[in-house]
Amino acid sequence: MFPEILYEECKLTTQQNLDEQPSFSAPIEDLQVRIAFLDDLVDQLNDQVARQNAEIADLKKQMQMLYRRIESADLSEGIAAFDPMTNRPPHY
Repeated sequence: MFPEILYEECKLTTQQNLDEQPSFSAPIEDLQVRIAFLDDLVDQLNDQVARQNAEIADLKKQMQMLYRRIESADLSEGIAAFDPMTNRPPHY
């Protein structure tokens, strides 16, 4: 008698688990969709960061070239000294 009752309880528990399973599948599918979306978003953001990193490196190189060009130029010729107190722009 004891094994029969135990068997019936196991059957009910198994049936309850099967009945509850579909209710868990919808939230799990939602989570899987969200994870897939977030994985794609992380990949897109990673690509964007890599592009921006390359662009920043290029801009740094350009700035260094401009600084070298300015340092090597002889600025004493052709550029007059500017005193803001005596040489006011025309819009003042």
